[in-house]
Amino acid sequence: MSVKKIVIFGECMVELVSANETQLTKSFAGDTYNTAVYLKRSAPQVAVSYLTAIGDDFLSNELLFAMGNEQISTEQVYRSSKRNLGLYMVRTDQHGERTFAYWRANSAATQTINAMTKAPEDIDFFYFSGISVAILDEPQRLKLFELLATLRNKGCKVVFDPNYRPLLWSSRDEARFWMNKSYQLADIAFPGGDDHLALYEHVNTDEVLAHLAPFEIDEVVMKNGAVGVHIVNSDGHFIVPVQQVANVVDTTAAGDAFNGGYLAARLSGKSVTDAASYGAIVAGTVIQHPGAIIPADTLHKAVAPL
Repeated sequence: MSVKKIVIFGECMVELVSANETQLTKSFAGDTYNTAVYLKRSAPQVAVSYLTAIGDDFLSNELLFAMGNEQISTEQVYRSSKRNLGLYMVRTDQHGERTFAYWRANSAATQTINAMTKAPEDIDFFYFSGISVAILDEPQRLKLFELLATLRNKGCKVVFDPNYRPLLWSSRDEARFWMNKSYQLADIAFPGGDDHLALYEHVNTDEVLAHLAPFEIDEVVMKNGAVGVHIVNSDGHFIVPVQQVANVVDTTAAGDAFNGGYLAARLSGKSVTDAASYGAIVAGTVIQHPGAIIPADTLHKAVAPL
């Protein structure tokens, strides 16, 4: 089986997590970056490249080293001498639910498409999220969608997760417009129940799937927390239960980790139901530990790479 190549586009930020009232721990995270890490850890044989822009400062250098340690290609990472990495702080309550504060409005990643000097080529998959789109200005969004159309015409599969963050959009109408535009180009989509409730006011799985039906997406993988995963493709509608996690420490990156595990399994030739089960184990492991990116050995003790 030939090596699968995937480019994942988005923003990786400095993550600061409250250790106690006076101390913070620092790492790097971001929705699409988290997915890239868990995909590569789960399927080391897949060639994973991250498309983004970073600064020219010491934190950006540390991020490059972190990507190298994860064996994620930095060929599509561009530098900005005038902008730095975005930053966010997360505080987690006793139930594992998190509260965020962001400093990202003028980050280098918001200029990624402008900074890109060579478009990805000869790739099998391209992954992006609603956050990837939201951080761009409109001219860059249009360029991104031109790139997606070109890649699809060359046989590349486009993968999309809406990951709706209201603060990144001027209005729900704007977000709906660009989310729907993204769904139109998606071959695989990861809609979330919470995202669709907040953005479209969809209250159940049937409403989500009915909204997506006109887009004719090849593979819809609907995440709905502990309720389970609904998958719709040409073979039918599958429901995959997920094992309940008793000790939830931090739900940061749960969906991202699921996506990474699911795609790792699919790119390794697994069925959609096996892929959902594998992704759920990856996500279930991640939420039992603090932070978005848990230690690799901790992950691999719970779930073996494919």
